[in-house]
Amino acid sequence: MIFNMHTSFLRTLCLILILLVSLNQNRAEASPPVYSGSRMVHTIAITFDDGPHQILTPALLDTLDALDVKASFFLVGKMVDRYPALVREIYARGHTVANHSYWHNNSSLLSPEEFLDDLRRCSESIERNIPVRVRFFRPPGGNYTKNVLSLVEEAGMRTVLWDINSRDYTGVSAARMTARILSKVSPGSILLFHSGVSSTINALPEIVSSLRSKGFDFVTLDEMLSGYSALLPHTTGSESSTLASK
Repeated sequence: MIFNMHTSFLRTLCLILILLVSLNQNRAEASPPVYSGSRMVHTIAITFDDGPHQILTPALLDTLDALDVKASFFLVGKMVDRYPALVREIYARGHTVANHSYWHNNSSLLSPEEFLDDLRRCSESIERNIPVRVRFFRPPGGNYTKNVLSLVEEAGMRTVLWDINSRDYTGVSAARMTARILSKVSPGSILLFHSGVSSTINALPEIVSSLRSKGFDFVTLDEMLSGYSALLPHTTGSESSTLASK
């Protein structure tokens, strides 16, 4: 009888181990982040991280209106709870609203439970203010692991990064920021800016005007990633990634 109980225990333990291995394998097969839209279509997605910010976000929205550009905003949950009216205003003006975590911590350093709580809390804060589900997530600093990608996918969202970093957070001038963007842009580019930087607002008119003169149209991520096939990067097999250039 003791032998049978021992055998049964071992079988149960083996099943648990097989299940855990299977779950890890499934998570490792999650889709990699999206870095751009189709390279065959002359569209650009302008994205803004962080915020909303009480002073600069309204000024940014007015600038986008004047330029007739719709963009995508990756918002931080704690800022959403602080300025919910701004979230509603961003959405009302036709922009995509997306998840940039609740606390703006390094996603790759969180436990699965901590990450899921952070991800869920941010989405819930946003969805209390707009009538649509949050579809996109961008990890702070571009830091992620395979498990992070899997958990985001299981939550029904896509991880979206960028192919051109404006580096506006470094204090670069509007002129240098503009030159950087224009020298690197290509069809399907996803541009990374931050919503709390005044030089970004100053740079946008020249960036938009120059790109329009080259035949580019500006779209939200909802438009870019729903209407066209996303371009995914070559996989490296690494367990984690940090985009130190952010």
